[in-house]
Amino acid sequence: MTSSITCDLAAIACSVAIALWASEAHAQEPAARDPVAAEALFKAGRTLVKQGDYAAGCPKFEASLALNPSASTMINIALCHEHEGKIASAWEDYHRAIVLNRETAGEQRKRDLEDIAKKGIAALEPRVPKLVVTVEPAPEGLEVRRDGKPLPKAALGEALPADPGPHEVRASAPGHEAETQTVTLEEGKTATVKLTLRAGSKVEPDAKTGGGVPTWAWISGAVGIGLTGAAVGFLVDDLSAISALRENCREVRQGTYCNPGYDYAADNARKNRDFGLFVGLGSAGVIAIGAAIVGIATAGSAKEPARTAIALPWVAPDSAGATLVGSF
Repeated sequence: MTSSITCDLAAIACSVAIALWASEAHAQEPAARDPVAAEALFKAGRTLVKQGDYAAGCPKFEASLALNPSASTMINIALCHEHEGKIASAWEDYHRAIVLNRETAGEQRKRDLEDIAKKGIAALEPRVPKLVVTVEPAPEGLEVRRDGKPLPKAALGEALPADPGPHEVRASAPGHEAETQTVTLEEGKTATVKLTLRAGSKVEPDAKTGGGVPTWAWISGAVGIGLTGAAVGFLVDDLSAISALRENCREVRQGTYCNPGYDYAADNARKNRDFGLFVGLGSAGVIAIGAAIVGIATAGSAKEPARTAIALPWVAPDSAGATLVGSF
């Protein structure tokens, strides 16, 4: 920030308030630099916290940092987290302030800010809780999440800083039952969460659907595809019969004349039969596929009663179809 900002620890401590440095903000695309707006936001934050409006004041520091990253703003955010009790977040913020301080103009100012950040780190070091996560066994495809955020496999077994309070750890892997544990961390203490993945076929219901696709939906879909394929086969044979009739027969004044030796009755019967089967089986296939789509789309609703249905095909000499049976 500008030279008008005092840098002693007491002055900065008076200018901060409670705020949350959301880690997902680091993944967002950085805003374009605007030092003038950043300075205005910083001063607005100082004014608000002096008035006791911490909730409105501290986000001003975060907005200022997004527009113009600086060590002094980062230190204020660290103190915000420290005041809120998120000492691991504050500890991380002080470290980031030291990195940002490389860009600070003026050697004396740079030394002052570095001294503040190092004192903050030293004061928090013995208070920061740590969490150790272990998973046994660690199968292929293992995924571990701490508070919903991925935890790298290399981090397993390491004591990692975390804020005091409750934390949820979840481990999952293909072909294994997922396990979730919750632990509450205390200042200055190290806690260990040991997760055990057991091999099994248990599949956890999806939070949005409440379950998986019912078996009848897959069966109905398979039947529908089979019926549709058969219908297409009869359509091809029907077109073949029509083609043969056109090649060997023609309309004359006395009626229909066919080439000698050509079996008109057989192809004509085949044409009529194939067309009926095409319409019947095709309609049945559409019904069965439609039922499968409905079953898949509505699968897993925990509040709905179980539904079962299946398409049963039938074939007559000159037609075919399907009957949809089940409970809805």
